[in-house]
Amino acid sequence: MQQAVVVKAATQISALLSASLRRVHVSQVRTTWVLKRKYDDVVPLAKYGRHSRLRANTYVYEAVEYRNIKPLPDIEVILAQDIEGYGQKGEIVSVKRNLARSKLLPTGLAMYASPENIEEFAIKKEEIVEEVEETGQTPTGALTAEQLKKMNLTIPMSKHREWLLNKSHVRIAFRNSGVEVPESCITLPERPVAKPQEFSVGVTVNGVDTVQVHCLIQPWSRDMTENEEFVKPPVWVRNKTKTKIKKLPL
Repeated sequence: MQQAVVVKAATQISALLSASLRRVHVSQVRTTWVLKRKYDDVVPLAKYGRHSRLRANTYVYEAVEYRNIKPLPDIEVILAQDIEGYGQKGEIVSVKRNLARSKLLPTGLAMYASPENIEEFAIKKEEIVEEVEETGQTPTGALTAEQLKKMNLTIPMSKHREWLLNKSHVRIAFRNSGVEVPESCITLPERPVAKPQEFSVGVTVNGVDTVQVHCLIQPWSRDMTENEEFVKPPVWVRNKTKTKIKKLPL
């Protein structure tokens, strides 16, 4: 009788264990630890055909590396466009993996630096160099010239004093708009400007191309209430052609 009770209890326990194991979700965990024995001299030698008698110290290990939390290295990509702060078109640069996979690669601004892509861009780079030698203008210089064509330059001048526009006024107005232009690259209009009006100034890029930048004189007074009637136009007619990473869609 007692033996039957024990068998019945064991059967119930086995059924409960089986039910609990079925409810457990078993999934593969890919974790990698690199270990080494703490005591290298505790593994005894054994004769041929026999196993060594391992001691307790044999099973003591030290963690050398946990590869799951190790930061992955940067990856190399080829830029398909000029990107401010990273490089020019055709250059091979190293960027963070998150940046490359979330913004550069999906939007077509860059591609993986595979041997095939490197060979393709090497041919294109030779074509760009030949074009630069023919025209004398660099790709960045051509991009800058196109950018300046879309610019509205507002030049503040005194409302109550007589003045005559010079290159220094234009250079300071460019700087206030976020563009550095030396006075040697500025060409004033043939007719002197001495009153509020619209006109254009020439800007020479790399000593090759000269573009016309639209300008507007803003009558300015120290009394800020007198300046409210002037509506300042936007600096850029369109969005900037330079690609900035922080403005790209995710």
